[in-house]
Amino acid sequence: MKIWQLMNPHDYAYADAIRVGGTWQPGEYQERRRPIVIEWQPDSDVVGDFTWPGFAADLVITDQVARALTDRGIQGFELRAVEMFESAKVAKMSRRRSKRPRVRLPYTGPKLWDLWVTAWRHADMERSTITIHQRADGSTDYDLSGVQHEETICWDPEKGVIREMRPRIEGQGLFVPLIDGFFRVFEFDACIFCTDNVKCLIEEHRFTNVSFLEMGDVLNTG
Repeated sequence: MKIWQLMNPHDYAYADAIRVGGTWQPGEYQERRRPIVIEWQPDSDVVGDFTWPGFAADLVITDQVARALTDRGIQGFELRAVEMFESAKVAKMSRRRSKRPRVRLPYTGPKLWDLWVTAWRHADMERSTITIHQRADGSTDYDLSGVQHEETICWDPEKGVIREMRPRIEGQGLFVPLIDGFFRVFEFDACIFCTDNVKCLIEEHRFTNVSFLEMGDVLNTG
């Protein structure tokens, strides 16, 4: 069974949001102590099935996605409340009908949930292609190689940065003990991973504003 990382495809057709207060706030590591608060950004008022308010660390989903995951019995997550913030400046711009589209408050879009991942695994350090770096402050940094990734090829004056998707190298990448559904990995705690069944469900329903990178394999033993 393969491991996939859920990614923000940066599809600008869909509304973008930021997390108020920043990502991984004080006291938060494996526990969400208070509801996530998001602020919608300009340039689209279309809410995708997935919204990425904290890079790859936080994930907001519509109720339609939540129901599909729950009905299928997908494991490794909880649904938490989502709160929204709008600055006085933006609220004033709303009343003047700014030309830049934006999701407005009071919110009238689909019900949203914070997809809070509850399952964790350690990487199998013997099988995984991980390089360990010790920082000057004593902390540890992990570099994962051999995974699917997007690579910058060149710069084109008309098209800008040209990127190309590189496939995962056979037998390399991330390996973890047996698990199913959503999960995080202690060595790469800012990433949200899933197994084949989650990816297949999301693609089957054609949910929007999400993509996947192949990162490795789940081992057959716990």
